[in-house]
Amino acid sequence: MRKLCLSAAVVLILLACRRQSILRLTTEQTQHGWAYRITKKGEPLIYQENIPAIPGFHPFRSREDAQRTGQLVLSKLENRKWPSLSIREVDSLQLTR
Repeated sequence: MRKLCLSAAVVLILLACRRQSILRLTTEQTQHGWAYRITKKGEPLIYQENIPAIPGFHPFRSREDAQRTGQLVLSKLENRKWPSLSIREVDSLQLTR
């Protein structure tokens, strides 16, 4: 019985590790404001230093704005969806402009 429990624990740990995302979101300060970066297995995938879907160059005013936007894009990638954002999605984030 003890051996069975140990085997089950090992399998659960392996499954949990396997489900961890290979995608990573970070934010960084830029010359004009903030940006987010999404990497896949440590390799650059997306770097965004301006608010998407809005015409013109409108940088993220705060780390939180960049983080919320990046989190939405990351969520789409993890759900195997196209990572672009619509104006409606950007408006729903209530970003500082």
